Amino acid sequence: MEITALPAQRRELKGWENLILLPYHLTSSWRHRVDRSLKKVLTRLIQMAFDAPRHWSRNLILLTLVHVWRWSHFVLRQLELDVYLFRGRSVIDGSYFNLMYAGDKLRLRYLRDRLFDGEVQCVSHWRIPIWRLRVLRKDMRENVDLVILEVSEVLRRLVAEKSYVEAPDSVQMVFFLSSQQDETQIIERMKSHRESFRRFRKAGFKMVEGDNVRDFDFFYERMHVPYIEGRHGEYADIGDREVMRRLSRHSRLRFVCLPDGTRVAGSLSMHRGSVYHGLFMGVLDGDWNIVKSGAVAFIYYQEILEAHHLGARLFDGGEVMPFEGDGVFQHKRLWGFEPTENPWHTNHLFFYVPNESVPGQQWLSIYKPIANVSTSYTC
Repeated sequence: MEITALPAQRRELKGWENLILLPYHLTSSWRHRVDRSLKKVLTRLIQMAFDAPRHWSRNLILLTLVHVWRWSHFVLRQLELDVYLFRGRSVIDGSYFNLMYAGDKLRLRYLRDRLFDGEVQCVSHWRIPIWRLRVLRKDMRENVDLVILEVSEVLRRLVAEKSYVEAPDSVQMVFFLSSQQDETQIIERMKSHRESFRRFRKAGFKMVEGDNVRDFDFFYERMHVPYIEGRHGEYADIGDREVMRRLSRHSRLRFVCLPDGTRVAGSLSMHRGSVYHGLFMGVLDGDWNIVKSGAVAFIYYQEILEAHHLGARLFDGGEVMPFEGDGVFQHKRLWGFEPTENPWHTNHLFFYVPNESVPGQQWLSIYKPIANVSTSYTC
């Protein structure tokens, strides 16, 4: 099935729409600056509330901050959305696959790369005001195999329909801890990785403290960067060195060592409030044989137990994409992590398969978007 863009007259905005959007366009640079400033302040406040001990006041403050952040970002950045029409070969069976995407572009690259195999053709690109979303879906339903909308979380109930499959744009993976459980019970929850346990015990690994200042460059250059590049390739999201350095001053740097003292892996973590955060990890020179020997598994094992010993109520394992078929999600799930709402995320994903398209249905059945997770202010 060939994909064609909507006729130009169907994409043109009406006079009253241009009038409404005129102030929005004229204040573009100002809006972006304000959004960036608010992001710095609100995400920091959300972090403080998320880390605080559970209490009704903490829950209320976190809930309020999350909604203020989402609404401000929506008003400042999301009254207009980008629309893309893509055509390429499906990653499922190699047949030609047509995608319509409309949204904030935060997850566009991830979604596109997991839908298509090889070269992707962008048939058309234009922008629409948020109120045209429903009309757009009707206009394009005979043209595409899958429709993906990435819109503000505040519009979730207005956009949702029974025919949509939905998911947040990311989820936070957390390992819940309880003072009522002893170390043996905590370890039992990690037993999906029995083979990893056998490997790191055979290797004789031990965890030693590092120096946040003296050892940081070694950890960053020899462990973190090569490990992330080796694991994620062109999609590697490597933290800025100086940002990580400043963060490390308030964090804990530890190394995985062989029995002879050779440092082969490392982790940077932070215990703040009642939450233990696993921030970054790395493997010496990105050597995958070290990973296979159980060094990364040993980091997870030791960090979770350390969080338990320090009395944290949960171990924060970071964010992942909201799909059961995603490899990182599956890996952390096996360690006993559970998906919860990411309080820093602003968007929601909607998936719609027009005309019972087989390639679209197959992709959704394999990746399985995660529709419901527990809220951040109750965890």
